[in-house]
Amino acid sequence: MVNSQLFRKTMGHFATGVSVILAELTPDLHAMTANSLTSVSLDPPLILISVDHNARMHTAMTLGAPFTVNILKASQSQLSTRFANPHPPANLFENLTLIPAPHGIPYLAAALAYIACRVEAIYPGGDHSVVLGRVEDMAVLSEDPPLLFYQGQYRTLESLASPGPLT
Repeated sequence: MVNSQLFRKTMGHFATGVSVILAELTPDLHAMTANSLTSVSLDPPLILISVDHNARMHTAMTLGAPFTVNILKASQSQLSTRFANPHPPANLFENLTLIPAPHGIPYLAAALAYIACRVEAIYPGGDHSVVLGRVEDMAVLSEDPPLLFYQGQYRTLESLASPGPLT
């Protein structure tokens, strides 16, 4: 039998990138940290993210809000933690430069890359919804290495090559 502890432990052995999703549910900009990002199709260009039913972002996605995926740099673990907070502070976007993508939703200027999407479809996925996003714009903003998540901790490409967690 697969329980949630075994599931988390096993899936923790799959290293993932870390991203911040931004979506607007007028008049508020919502944000969440995600490591469930997958490319799905080249033609048309589609990506997949999953959103917890209890996340504030879930309402924005189910209403079809356009969104941006901001892929984080190895040096940006503090941004991941900031946007993972289930009770974000009022100053969540303080000291961050946001640039509007062509569809109007901003991306993080300091991100490694961004992907601007519109909701193509939403599918049930247990306690999450699987959101298929149609890519409308994207850009690589930096050649820095990516932030990774592995075995429950933030990592870098270099830290995976040697034992021990990122400090």
